[in-house]
Amino acid sequence: MGKVVLVGAGPGDPELITLKGIKYLQGADVIIYDKLVPRELINYAKPSCIVRYLISDDMEIDLLRKYASEYKLVVRLKNGDPYVFGRGGNICYELSKDGIECEIVPGVSSVNSVPAYSGIPLTFSGISDMITVVSGVTQGGKLFDFQKIPDYGTLVVLMGSKRMEEISKGLMIRRDPSEEVAIIERGTYPDQKVHITSLKELHKFNLTSPSMLVVGKVVRLRELLWKLS
Repeated sequence: MGKVVLVGAGPGDPELITLKGIKYLQGADVIIYDKLVPRELINYAKPSCIVRYLISDDMEIDLLRKYASEYKLVVRLKNGDPYVFGRGGNICYELSKDGIECEIVPGVSSVNSVPAYSGIPLTFSGISDMITVVSGVTQGGKLFDFQKIPDYGTLVVLMGSKRMEEISKGLMIRRDPSEEVAIIERGTYPDQKVHITSLKELHKFNLTSPSMLVVGKVVRLRELLWKLS
């Protein structure tokens, strides 16, 4: 059996991949990637490397098993960090049951880097000393149980662009409807867009994917810091 390495590609800007991630791309016999990964990173592949575009996540583990049985080094290039809403733990667990070695190369997560590119620090002395990160939509298409979120601190909501009206209602169960929200679309990409609104107005926005929400007082700091990002 060959080895599978899950490499975090970063949030979108191809320059945010790690040096270790590039090293594995250069040595890979097989690279599997998807639509969220910057296509420029495939240029690191050696000429003999098999490059496979993944259409559906349902095929992911089966493909990795197949190529690991035929090749020495298989790289799965994943957006952000494989262990932060990237199914990396599930993948390595399933492969290990078949005796396939699985390694993780951490990546720059969109959780912190996308707000930073927008001039929004997730923590700030005297304003926020706590970060809560949730997936707006969970396994099976269910909404996150917003009763569980705190009513203070910085809140980051991922993967909710198609359910914005429902998510805005859920957030207002625990958060003030007048609280400021940053909507960040295609974070760290050249066409990144940032909208500032309130929770009660959030339902009016139709978002593209990938996108995220940042809720809390730190959003106000964008007025001072965005030019520094």
